Amino acid sequence: MLRVSGLTKRFGERTVLNAVSLDVSQGEYVAVLGESGVGKSTLLNIIAGLEPPDAGEVRFEGRAIGALDDDARTLLRRDRFGFVFQAFHVLPHLTVEQNVGLPLLLRGFPSGKIRERSLKNLNAVGLAGREESMPRELSGGELQRVAIARALVGEPRLVLADEPTGNLDQENARQVLALLREQVVAHGAAGILVTHSEAAAATCDRRYRLTSQGLGSVS
Repeated sequence: MLRVSGLTKRFGERTVLNAVSLDVSQGEYVAVLGESGVGKSTLLNIIAGLEPPDAGEVRFEGRAIGALDDDARTLLRRDRFGFVFQAFHVLPHLTVEQNVGLPLLLRGFPSGKIRERSLKNLNAVGLAGREESMPRELSGGELQRVAIARALVGEPRLVLADEPTGNLDQENARQVLALLREQVVAHGAAGILVTHSEAAAATCDRRYRLTSQGLGSVS
């Protein structure tokens, strides 16, 4: 489903990504481990078509992302990708249901379908009955569950998670990681988790470590 081949990225004299290659299949959840500043977020940004590599390419479902124009890449991210971030990015003035349904609203879905899918995904992440709550009424773990529901409501084919448990305590982190993996597999998506946490990476099917030398498999 996703093929990353020989990605190299430099910022000035500094090489952040060095000939990185990675394949991810449908239903597979892969971890990329690395310390802060090693290029994990840059890797996700290139995969998502948010910034270009200096060398190499990314193919998603057979299409070379770098060959698409800006509009096509935007539509690909909107329609086929789901993003989960460390900082949640939940909009404070919208209810939980409105936050989850926002990607579908932007895609022009009818209101009935938006509500149906939003409630279905909130139920899947254990937030049934909280649809009218405002973000300020939720805990950090609950806000991350909202973010997961929002990322999956559009039934994406690729889920990109950037340190999704960095702001959570150990128990909430454990629950969110299990939920994220479960939902990626249940939706038949491919998933990439980038993290500095060995415990988080252990929840994935395969683990890789990103260093200045490149990307290597972790046994």
